[in-house]
Amino acid sequence: MTKFLTAVALIVFANVILRISDRTIHRIGERKKYNRERVFIVQKTLQLFIFVSVILGLGLIFGFNYSQFGLVISSVFAVVGIALFAQWSILSNVTASVIIFFFFPYRIGDRISIRDDGESLEGEISEITLFHLIVQLDDGTILSYPNSMVFQKAIKIIPKNKNAPIAQIEHKENKENE
Repeated sequence: MTKFLTAVALIVFANVILRISDRTIHRIGERKKYNRERVFIVQKTLQLFIFVSVILGLGLIFGFNYSQFGLVISSVFAVVGIALFAQWSILSNVTASVIIFFFFPYRIGDRISIRDDGESLEGEISEITLFHLIVQLDDGTILSYPNSMVFQKAIKIIPKNKNAPIAQIEHKENKENE
């Protein structure tokens, strides 16, 4: 009977966490003006993680012992590792997308400059997808920049009012970083 009650408590706890996280992600998405599709993708990624955690938790409650649990986990990681070995950049881009969702200081519509291989690419962020940051450059070209590269290259925001004093621009950037 205690196993059953523990399992029910785990499922209820997971549902509460799912509801709270969905609301929180939705609020962050609205505050940062992300499109619905992006919010949906982040919510589904978190839901999948919670679902797998609940299944593993139920397995432990109803009879997995630690050696079997370790075997299952290592087998899953081996299969996932082999399946994604050639596509490691996809996994890193998805992970970067989730990090960008919560911590990226720029939004859709912001003008940015990306310093890449000695040249500066300037344009407006038109979309942030699961795999790419889409930037429309000043010459009309669409740049699809991998999310994982956002953390490896210098990206700066270009103020909308280019005539603003430098001190005012720097003050605004410092406020955004805090």
